[in-house]
Amino acid sequence: MGGAKNCPETPRQKMISMMYLVLTAMLALNVSAQILNGYALVNDSMKKNITISDGKLENLSNEFDGLLHSDSIKANKVKPRVDSVIVQSDEFCKYISELEKKIITTIMGDPNATELDESMNGDLNVASQIGLVDKVDGKTNAAILKEKMESYREFMATIDTAKAQSIRSTFSTDPLSSTEKGGKPRAWESGVFEDMPAIATLTVLNKIKNDVKITESEALAYLIGSMDAGDFRVNKIQALAIPNSSYIMRGGKYSAQIILAATDSTKKPVITINGTPLEKDRYEFVCNSVGTKKYAGSMVLTKKNGETQTYNFESEYTVGEPTATVSADLMNVLYAGFKNPISVSVPGVAANSIEISPSNIKSSSRTATGWLVVPAKVGTPCNISVSAKVDGKTQHIATKTFRVKKLPDPLAMIEYTNAQGIKSRYRGNSFDKAIAKPLLITARRIVAELNDSDLDVKYKVLEFSLNYFDSMGNTLIEKASGDQLNEKQLKIFREMTNRKTVYISNTKALGQDGLTRTLPPVEVKIK
Repeated sequence: MGGAKNCPETPRQKMISMMYLVLTAMLALNVSAQILNGYALVNDSMKKNITISDGKLENLSNEFDGLLHSDSIKANKVKPRVDSVIVQSDEFCKYISELEKKIITTIMGDPNATELDESMNGDLNVASQIGLVDKVDGKTNAAILKEKMESYREFMATIDTAKAQSIRSTFSTDPLSSTEKGGKPRAWESGVFEDMPAIATLTVLNKIKNDVKITESEALAYLIGSMDAGDFRVNKIQALAIPNSSYIMRGGKYSAQIILAATDSTKKPVITINGTPLEKDRYEFVCNSVGTKKYAGSMVLTKKNGETQTYNFESEYTVGEPTATVSADLMNVLYAGFKNPISVSVPGVAANSIEISPSNIKSSSRTATGWLVVPAKVGTPCNISVSAKVDGKTQHIATKTFRVKKLPDPLAMIEYTNAQGIKSRYRGNSFDKAIAKPLLITARRIVAELNDSDLDVKYKVLEFSLNYFDSMGNTLIEKASGDQLNEKQLKIFREMTNRKTVYISNTKALGQDGLTRTLPPVEVKIK
């Protein structure tokens, strides 16, 4: 009974348990060794990449040294930035190398050691001690590494702004996500040093160094390439004649620039037009006859080896009679006393170089889109003379004649509010037939407006009368000053019955032309 209670193990069971523990330990050791070997392989790969990057950087440095001699003006403009990139990268890599050496020599116990023995790859103490415990000027080595990495990151982001986001991502020091479900993010410093096998920390440090080398080479390539950013790169050379304008008025000057596309501005080609050498690269003359004109020429360019290459060109231009386009924005007439908007254009001439001189006007003024012209007398034509400044000289272009008419008379209308709450107009029984009483009693004023017209003319009602009838059929008149219906007039509207009629009469309205008009009566009939 006692043996069964204590569950003693037989020798065979003890042997099986011992073998399970040994196999489990061996399996764990095997996985750990595989992980450490994986880090070692990645670390060796990083070192090879660093060596390759060093070779690329040496080639870029030699290329830039050559440019300092062959194209010194452009190269010296970017040299300060090239030097800064090299210095910043070298200093950062030097610090990383010193940190790596400190970890290796401490683990190996040899100040001259440069590599870890394979058996030491799994050391979990030294990297943490050096990175997170040891301090320099009050800061841990991990904190110093983070500061240097952030400083380098922000500096390199200013070199090629198009890659700034990529650079900031490459050298990110943001907290690292936890590998455990629900775990909190780890500080970047802890992710690099805390409880990490030595080979893992060295691999991360070499990765940072490799990223620095790659970023440095990309920055140097960008700076070298930027030297020619302002140059045109083409695979075709073509001679061009570029005129200031292809449309010339008689008496005006034709002006064209003759250039060789993609040529170096420091090398002047020999230009010949119609057999005559051109002293400058600008071809200009006075045009005295109208029509389409053509000319041809050639450009001779001398190569570096002394050979010459000829490029032919031709161009044409049109000389026309002086003309102008003048249009009334409203109609083909102008209205006396009213600010008539006028648009004037001359082909090939800027609007601010055009002037007008109108006759029979009270005033004229320039606007953002043309002019406002106020004619003086009805029946007297308004002649608008157009002139333009061409090649520094004022030249008469054309004259346009407009008829001058009186502004049309408006109609008196009752303003009311419709069922949708919108202000509407009732023009009387002769236009709109009868009006519903519920709409009429919303009326508050009389307005004067043009009937179905494109003219935007404002009229002010000065006075009006309301004519209505008593029970004996006598006509009664209720007058009002201004445009507002008075209380008695409103009461008359409210008391009207079906088919009853009243009249709005003797309406006087003042127009924008300063004239007061008496408007036709309005027959108001209830449905």
